Amino acid sequence: MRLLLSMLFLGLLYIPVSAQITPPGLGEVNSSGWFAVGVKEDLNAEKHLTSTTFIGIGSTNSPGSDNPFGRGTIYVFNQEIEHRFAKHWKYSGALSYRWQNQFNEEPPYDARQEVRVYGRYSYLHPGEFISFSFTFRPELRLFYTPGFEPYKKKAQFRGRLSGKMTINLNPDKTQKLITAAEVLYAADKKEHWDTWEYGESRFSVYYSLNLPKQDVTLNFGYMNNLLGNDFSQDAHYVAFDIIFKNLFRSGK
Repeated sequence: MRLLLSMLFLGLLYIPVSAQITPPGLGEVNSSGWFAVGVKEDLNAEKHLTSTTFIGIGSTNSPGSDNPFGRGTIYVFNQEIEHRFAKHWKYSGALSYRWQNQFNEEPPYDARQEVRVYGRYSYLHPGEFISFSFTFRPELRLFYTPGFEPYKKKAQFRGRLSGKMTINLNPDKTQKLITAAEVLYAADKKEHWDTWEYGESRFSVYYSLNLPKQDVTLNFGYMNNLLGNDFSQDAHYVAFDIIFKNLFRSGK
């Protein structure tokens, strides 16, 4: 039943970084908290070329607790350049750096660094009341120890299929309800790259509030992360992010 729901949601939803900064999946945890601050700059308004930069901090529950803020787990820096070249189409490229603490059942714990390169290619269907879009996101992930030596899992190529539906809650479109879903599959660098495996699905709902006078958007959300082919593990994420628009524009 959950697989069927996943397929139904996938036809409706997508998560772009320009709307909200969704939390990264943190694996087999019970609960997680996520906070991010981003800046979106118009590099060329006529050509619809934008830059989005954000930093984010994620936490997870400690053993025996459901508190999503129990211990700091991941720190993210992300830079993405986006070009909307037609009414219904856009693409982007990005570079991301992540430091993630790896918690085993017993100490000592370890950590890993990740450098990620990814792109997006999206179809958009804007509307007055409801908008929706679809995207394909390929990404290459390279893993390192804290000393920048190769980590246990050296590299991974991952594909993401996702969708989004946005509902305007008021006439001036400053308040929105955003529902989203994403399916992830991956191939690891072992002996070959030819084995693709389904990994997880992510479903989220956000309330987005835009403050036009301040050029600021506030996003409050929840994400459910279903792991494995049988959905045997799921995690609950609470998220909040702030996005400033054209913060460095001269004369502002």
